[in-house]
Amino acid sequence: MKITEIKSAIYEMAPSNSADYRYTRIRITQVLTDEGVTGYGFCDVDNESLIKEIKPGLIGKDPRNIIEILGAGLLKGFASLENALWDISGKVAGVPVRNLLGSTKESMDYYLTCVWPGKDDQSHLSPDQQAEQIAIYYAMGHRKFKFRSWRQNPLIDVEVVRKIRELVGGRDKIELMIDRTAHYPGWVWSYKEALDAAMRFQELDVTWLEEPFAQDDLDSYRRLAKEVEIPITGGEWTYDLSIFLEYISTRAVDIIQPDVCIAGGIWPTRLVGALAQAYGTDCILHGTNGPDLAASLQVAATIPSCRMMEVALVFPPLTPEEMYSPLKRILNSDYLFKFDQGKIILPTAPGLGVEINEDALAKCTIVG
Repeated sequence: MKITEIKSAIYEMAPSNSADYRYTRIRITQVLTDEGVTGYGFCDVDNESLIKEIKPGLIGKDPRNIIEILGAGLLKGFASLENALWDISGKVAGVPVRNLLGSTKESMDYYLTCVWPGKDDQSHLSPDQQAEQIAIYYAMGHRKFKFRSWRQNPLIDVEVVRKIRELVGGRDKIELMIDRTAHYPGWVWSYKEALDAAMRFQELDVTWLEEPFAQDDLDSYRRLAKEVEIPITGGEWTYDLSIFLEYISTRAVDIIQPDVCIAGGIWPTRLVGALAQAYGTDCILHGTNGPDLAASLQVAATIPSCRMMEVALVFPPLTPEEMYSPLKRILNSDYLFKFDQGKIILPTAPGLGVEINEDALAKCTIVG
């Protein structure tokens, strides 16, 4: 089997506007072969670099020879391509990718990362409004949630947790995670601010505090992880295995969070999981949403400590199913992913499990 063509484009599923938070447009990378098997990847890519720099080195290669292709540097961190190669490998073998990697898991827990449309720091909402929406999601069967602590006054974000606890209950009913997202709010916490916030979230039985400091400030990560009981997490923006090793081996975080699309794909993410396991550190993947969540699910199912998968971002009051609804146009199934009382049912179709209707895709407008 040989790769004969590689192409990537943004397809429009339905007319969209800035107020439409559904998946009306997605980028799809396709790897075609001489045996008629096509692999699909859904992470974002630099299309110009893909065509000019990456494609020439891959044409004529056996797409199943993933480890050698990665070792030769032919993918250069293009996770979408790496995912597509695994998609081909699974399809040829007739099994989901996770089966190739040693897992027959059928479902796993998930959590919704909720970002309300409006101000990035969510300051346009009251704690009551956020808590009421989480309670609505909980009534639908969703059981775990993460939201931002980006407000200038983190005590308001603490109050959101308190309100949710009042409406829904303790950790035995609902798990809550807090995402500081390093420098993305526009400034970073001082160590004192981070410690105070961590202690307050800890009192409310928050499952973890994510990226409380700048991504390269591992000294502060290590210090905070030692001083508090609430788990400290990070690593989602890392793509270098040696940096993951530093996070893990120096105990900078209690939970390492590689992102499949950023780390370079399924195999590099699995290597991070193996490193974490060797050091006794939990590896719970940083997630995404839409079709590119498929690759994350496949590798997450093979990492023993990855007890749940992030579905991000969800824009209240939309449900994941509502966000995915435009994608039905190009799928051979009635849904992208099935959610059932806190569990996401892992796709059983070969490869990544996203069954693309090629005829329907060909009829979609290419917008980029």
